[in-house]
Amino acid sequence: MSLLDDEDSLPFLHGTLKIHVIEAADLPDTDTAFFSIDRGDATDAFVIISLGETPLLKTAYIPNNLNPRWNEKFSLPVCHRASSLKVMIRDREHVGDQLVGTCLISTEELVDGEPVEGWYDVLVGAGGDVQGSIHIMVQLFPIGSLGEDNNYLTDCYFEPKADNHVVLYMNAETPQLPVFDGVTEPDGSPYSTTRCWLDTYRAICNAEKLIYVTGWSVYTKINLVRGDDALYYPDSNVGELLKRKASEGVRVCVMTWNEKSNDGGMLEGVLGTHDEETFNYFNGTDVICTNVPRSKSSWLGLGGQFVGSIYTHHQKTIICDADAGDGSGLKRLIAFIGGIDITDGRYDTPEFHLFKTLSTVHSGDFYQNCTVGTTSETGPRQPWQDIHALVMGPTAVDIHDNFADRWWHQNLRLRDSLYRLSDEEFNLDCTSLVPGEMGGPWTVQLLRSITSDSAALSQDRLEFLNRKYGCPMEDSIMRQYVNLIRNAKSFIYIENQYFLGSTFAWLEDRETNSPHIVPIEIVEKIIKKVEAGERFHVYVTIPMYPEGDPASIPSQEILRWQFRTQEMMYKRISRALERLGLDNHPKDFLSFYCLGKRESAEDVPDDLIPPAPGSGAEMVRYTLRHPIYVHSKLLVADDEYIIVGSANINQRSLGGNRDSEICMGGFQPNCTYDGAVPMGAVHSFRTALWSAHLGGYDPVYEDPGSPECLERVREVTEQFWEIYTDDEPVFSPIHMMPYPLNVSETGDVTVLDSPWDTFPDTIAPVAGTKSWSLPAKLTT
Repeated sequence: MSLLDDEDSLPFLHGTLKIHVIEAADLPDTDTAFFSIDRGDATDAFVIISLGETPLLKTAYIPNNLNPRWNEKFSLPVCHRASSLKVMIRDREHVGDQLVGTCLISTEELVDGEPVEGWYDVLVGAGGDVQGSIHIMVQLFPIGSLGEDNNYLTDCYFEPKADNHVVLYMNAETPQLPVFDGVTEPDGSPYSTTRCWLDTYRAICNAEKLIYVTGWSVYTKINLVRGDDALYYPDSNVGELLKRKASEGVRVCVMTWNEKSNDGGMLEGVLGTHDEETFNYFNGTDVICTNVPRSKSSWLGLGGQFVGSIYTHHQKTIICDADAGDGSGLKRLIAFIGGIDITDGRYDTPEFHLFKTLSTVHSGDFYQNCTVGTTSETGPRQPWQDIHALVMGPTAVDIHDNFADRWWHQNLRLRDSLYRLSDEEFNLDCTSLVPGEMGGPWTVQLLRSITSDSAALSQDRLEFLNRKYGCPMEDSIMRQYVNLIRNAKSFIYIENQYFLGSTFAWLEDRETNSPHIVPIEIVEKIIKKVEAGERFHVYVTIPMYPEGDPASIPSQEILRWQFRTQEMMYKRISRALERLGLDNHPKDFLSFYCLGKRESAEDVPDDLIPPAPGSGAEMVRYTLRHPIYVHSKLLVADDEYIIVGSANINQRSLGGNRDSEICMGGFQPNCTYDGAVPMGAVHSFRTALWSAHLGGYDPVYEDPGSPECLERVREVTEQFWEIYTDDEPVFSPIHMMPYPLNVSETGDVTVLDSPWDTFPDTIAPVAGTKSWSLPAKLTT
């Protein structure tokens, strides 16, 4: 019997598991070492609860108490097969911890959804002697039993807010290209492209009270406006623009992530965040710039050192004031949010030029982190795919409050430097006020991954947060991903920088530390749709490989984790198809893609100098192809709901206690439908995005859940793979291709035949390799 056969026989917990860890009594004292006796130390107890071998929660520790009371409540989405809920009581030590005792609760008691509460014996020692007991209440709420049929979270720190206006952006700049011909707006008019950095520049210029900027990286030397528009807006340099606005009396606050390697040493500048450079640039000016680490309060500071070195502040927002637009003379708030940092290398268009813009719109902003030996004089530049949004209305206030909560918590000395939002100057209840909003006004909810170590949190909202070691922690991005997957009807489109997780369900390497349930939820959704005889498809677009040298140890390990994730998903789908006696292929329900650019000799300017012999730059000059780096953090469900933000699909972004993240999730409740297809702004944007990726509009793209659409996407992407891998470089407007792995009817995932078992123009294996040396939490 196989591993999966064994698991299929176990109880399946699918829904929300609510756990109340109440108290314990008469625990054994494990603090009996000679150095503890004189201080009267006793067990410093905390609780870890796992489903099978998958940890779900960790309580706070109660010092020196054999009868500890935690009274901590947890609400956890689960999609697990396990025989028992394992409760471990552990004793926190000066370094590490040790086991006090355990108890097991059979999952058979939980699957019917009835509450299970009681005092459970604590088993200690190798003989399983009983010493003490623990009081716990557990209840499984199966899918649907909590009324989770909404497009929003009902138990979230930030509530969904109606009457917003949202603008969706692909890339920093999107010209009105021929690939969009045929795409329509919700009212039937031709699709009009949106211009992210130009809108950002205008918003900053028009601000009169405040401008707040935060990002993974903020760079002062780039220009927001490029090309012909720069003739009309010549003052768009980020550093000079923010200094000018501050000198005019606008409160300009910039909060960068303090990236530890830039504090000196051999790795300085390795991530290219410019944090120290940006801080020094604004030092002594009217701009208030603070450089804050991803901090953590921990025993002896050891955990804090690890967190500050490994994890990041990854949010990207800009908040400005703007005229309320209602004739009152008051101000409102507007906010940009998404995946695009205001830093070097992020300016791109859906054309993704490799060479021809080096001396024009990318002059002074050359960025290349994937191909060795490149310079601004040789090329190629690194193409960059990303998604962003502008929010006007009540949710813009929430985005402002996130910035303020982070600023207040990590900048005690500068707390009073934020602008006070008074009723005399601001209408904070201002709705979108966009006449004739196409598709109707938006309902938008702010979603985060963040802990109380990084932001001041309202006591009134703590009931909607989980905790780890007693530290309040928000994981609403992950929970909303799960909510949307569970409620999706026809299709899901994901575009993300990473795609890995649900390690407890992998076929191998299950000890890898990325247990979030997004991938396994997708699998279970597909299986349920198959069982119901309904059509459903999940499209996932990821980078060809992580940014940097794909043969490097970190990149190879990430690739290995992504391979394990795909392998698990396809194998489980295949088993379900076999069980149901269906002859479908697993890729009929799940498909992975990546983006690339292929050019012709005519696309290379004559004035470029030859690259160094034997370099990666020389190889690309010959092949004229390069991956497009997918940095997007996008989910679209049924063309009804969209998530745009900073969170990747990995444990770092979704766990809540690692990288700090922020997303907006929104929908238009009053949009009209053409049959089952909603004809709102989400639909128009997603159709335009696909038209850009697939080389032009096709009416079949209007309904991604249809077999005809899937077949057309397959046809176009496979056509581009042939173009991309051909010996003769030929320009193609198509950018999307199948991810280069084979998937068999039995769900086995393997590499392509040589030479495509390595990525084009590299020596990097497509399936990746496990490092055995990197910190477990670094690449997950």
